[in-house]
Amino acid sequence: MIPEFFNFRFEVESLVGHIVLDRPEKRNCLTREFWRELPLAVKYAESRNDVRCILIRSEGSMFSAGIDLSVLTAFKSVAQDLDVSRKADYMRRTVLSIQDSISCIENSPLPVVAAIQGACIGGALDLVCAADIRLAEKNASLTPLEMDLGFVPDLGTVQRLAVMLPYGVVADWLMDCRSLSGEEAKDIGFVSRVAENAEELSEMAIGLAERIAKRSPVAVRGAKELIKFTQKHGVEASLRYTAAWQSGAFPGDDINECFAAKAKKATPTHAPMADDRNLFGIADDGVREII
Repeated sequence: MIPEFFNFRFEVESLVGHIVLDRPEKRNCLTREFWRELPLAVKYAESRNDVRCILIRSEGSMFSAGIDLSVLTAFKSVAQDLDVSRKADYMRRTVLSIQDSISCIENSPLPVVAAIQGACIGGALDLVCAADIRLAEKNASLTPLEMDLGFVPDLGTVQRLAVMLPYGVVADWLMDCRSLSGEEAKDIGFVSRVAENAEELSEMAIGLAERIAKRSPVAVRGAKELIKFTQKHGVEASLRYTAAWQSGAFPGDDINECFAAKAKKATPTHAPMADDRNLFGIADDGVREII
């Protein structure tokens, strides 16, 4: 049985693990439970040998209104009784824990696609920044709300945008606290594809995720690893790393299968990766077993 989560629904279909924000009546706000559950869901997806791609999407009129205000209220409540040094330590550890929760997406060996419909605000923007591929509805609204609330975005938006976009573009967007439409986000390179409406976005995102999932999992994981490595270490170091990586993967079964399939004008299927649920203590009979 697939684990049940409070803040989202987890489904597996056609080799894709779907993380579906499904609390539209609460504007898909990200509660304290969300930050605890997200790494569990990602680790669960990684452990299953029938999941080769993760798709983060939502139900309702918006992707997410961001961090639930109860999270900030709870922080204030705890912090008000602490002296300045303990308050600083509590704040630092709280921010780091949420940063780590979001980073599990970026650090996962699985490719992660985010489909953004409607509003994507504050902490939700931090979330999609960590995805490998972002798709958006044409009239989506992506807003870095924190600046309007008097503090700098602290969960990864600044750092990840600074890596993927020119400095002036990032400064303009964040300091002006502007809402970008899906089309504007595509123009600056933040999203790669735009859909006319939510229904088209869903079809586009699911189709893309399923196509990625059908490719060699070894090659797809390698591509993500090498892209990330190049961002951090530059072209020259990455070329050498790629040579070492390829020497361990070539020629593998997936390569042989691809060549054989092309010769027969067939579609390769590729063997699953190792099922390591037992290795990581992750059982398949409820969320209680994976915490």
